[in-house]
Amino acid sequence: MKPFKPPTPELAKSILGEVDFHDRLIGHRLRERIGPVPVSLYSFEEVVRFLADDFPQIDLDDLKAWVGEKIGDADLARAIEEISRREMDEAEKILHIRGLMAARLGQSRRIARLP
Repeated sequence: MKPFKPPTPELAKSILGEVDFHDRLIGHRLRERIGPVPVSLYSFEEVVRFLADDFPQIDLDDLKAWVGEKIGDADLARAIEEISRREMDEAEKILHIRGLMAARLGQSRRIARLP
């Protein structure tokens, strides 16, 4: 997969911001005794942290749509779709996607001059 072009300042602002309640992304954390626990995710950074959980559960099609439509990052949405179609374990897919999202978050922070 080729590296992404740096985001525009507008895209970086979107990546570093939060979405409204109706635009949030829903994931689930699996817990041993209680099962899946729903999690509302309002920011790109929250999604990156969520994907670092031991057992994150998220619909990759929903994630792709959220990144493309709500955040506005078409390049990353295409990469998520490509990874989601690969023949590999779901945990591996999540690991690859998290890496791409973390890199994109870092690019956005550099553009916004944030630590």
